[in-house]
Amino acid sequence: MRQLFCIAVALVLTATSAVAEGRKLDIAATEYPPFYGEEMEGQGFMSEIILEAFDRAGYQADVKFMPWKRALETTKKGKHDGLYTVWYRPEREEWFVYSDALPANELVFFKRKGDDISFSGYEDLKPYTIAVVRGYAAPPGFEEAGLTTAEGKDDEENLRKLRKGRVDLALIDRIVAQHTINRVMPDAAEQLVWLEPPVHVEVQYLVLSKAADDHQAILAAFNGALAEMRADGTLVGIMAKHGF
Repeated sequence: MRQLFCIAVALVLTATSAVAEGRKLDIAATEYPPFYGEEMEGQGFMSEIILEAFDRAGYQADVKFMPWKRALETTKKGKHDGLYTVWYRPEREEWFVYSDALPANELVFFKRKGDDISFSGYEDLKPYTIAVVRGYAAPPGFEEAGLTTAEGKDDEENLRKLRKGRVDLALIDRIVAQHTINRVMPDAAEQLVWLEPPVHVEVQYLVLSKAADDHQAILAAFNGALAEMRADGTLVGIMAKHGF
């Protein structure tokens, strides 16, 4: 069965490679260590996965790093062929088509160690101010809960606000938070802790702009290559190389 699957994927890639030949893609991304970042080894494991898939599909992908909100808005308008990574929200289908699933985020709340804050549902968080990143999609039910939030430009800014006591909590991916703390504020490693349970697990996706005329062909080629990478162990190997 696996052999038949690999043959089918190979046929898809062969059929799309002729279309892709010579096609250069302009892909937007933002700084999101340790998943991806301009100065990281291989630009991070997520970048390696995405760029390998495009390469197998016959596309040359040029990644441009920029702030998240600008990346999102300019890709909506078709100034970039695609963007990574994005959480699925139905309203975003107005502008984008979504790839097959990429490795997921585990969203949690970070707090200062010693603060008497517990979490079993959003109602528990009514008294607190929560740092969120401007432009990021919220987990299900978060916006409807009517909580007090403070927007920051990125996760690092929000963790610094939390450490200084300017907010009570920060909504953030657990791995991103631990990586950021270790990299830029290691002395805070014992000061900031995360609340269990996780708020939500979000699958990440590459999206392609519907403003690109050939977005469906690009999507089919990318998904075919991604499936091949899962089947032959390349995806797992890339993550393991980066320690995940």
